[in-house]
Amino acid sequence: MDELPQADRFGATQDDSPYWNESVWFSLSIPEQRLHGFIQYYFRPNMNLLNGGPALWDPTGTQVWNCLYYNWSHLQAIPPGAEKFNMTANNSLSVQVIEPLTRYAIQYDNDDLKMDLQWCAIAPMHPLRSKDPGQRSTQTFHMEQAGKMTGTIVLDGKHFDIDCHSMRDTSYGPRVYSASSTGGYFWGIAEDSAFHAIAKGETSQQNVIGGFLWQEGKLASLVSGQRKVEQYGKYGPKRVLLEAEDALGRTIRTTGALEDGLIFTGYTDRTVVWSLTRWDWDGTTLWGDNQEFCSSLRFRRIARGNLKLGD
Repeated sequence: MDELPQADRFGATQDDSPYWNESVWFSLSIPEQRLHGFIQYYFRPNMNLLNGGPALWDPTGTQVWNCLYYNWSHLQAIPPGAEKFNMTANNSLSVQVIEPLTRYAIQYDNDDLKMDLQWCAIAPMHPLRSKDPGQRSTQTFHMEQAGKMTGTIVLDGKHFDIDCHSMRDTSYGPRVYSASSTGGYFWGIAEDSAFHAIAKGETSQQNVIGGFLWQEGKLASLVSGQRKVEQYGKYGPKRVLLEAEDALGRTIRTTGALEDGLIFTGYTDRTVVWSLTRWDWDGTTLWGDNQEFCSSLRFRRIARGNLKLGD
């Protein structure tokens, strides 16, 4: 295979910062079973560190210790010769490019979980170009892309067929959070349409700082918008409303109904409530998720009842 495009390789501008980060994420779900999950990993090449792995959950368990599966391995050395999308980690996670920017093979076989999956794009990638200073400081390059995930997983001897819409992202650059922000990273995909957005703010109404709309074969960046949390659950939103406009003048008004999400503590200074989400966009159902993020200190105060959600 000829040299891969930049989004499928380690960043060409890598410096010697110990916090230089190369991240990869794919989603997967079985919405009718309320099952959701991810394959996520990142390299810290100047630390010779590879973090990550798969996680699966449903409403029966939303902690890392009681969910369906969790092996987001923290302490792995980068395998010799590993590339961003051509590697096998110590925990058995294997990812390979089949067709640049279009198809990827994902395999895993460890601790009673086997995965044999393939991700295929249904839309072009969208480079995130946010004007938000905090977002810009956390990576040099960041993109999302809508696709489909197909294949099989076997968990504790039980077979699951996977055939779902799936978002992926990848990024590179120094990732240092000088101040941990609060907000949501969320998206939805249907057969012919998709959206992605990031909103930031501590109250129930937050400004959109980036994202995209893909509709009728056209992809464009969001230029304005707001997300309103209409109902809160115990640890995060249960119902949200997104209203936004893209660079082509198209608008979106969609409501999201969130499942109880995995309380993800992979980044020890940040906590994410990661929820399977059903979106209604002009009568079309889109499945996706909502990743509600804040500092671990803020989340601890919420969990202990010392801080009310939306304050």
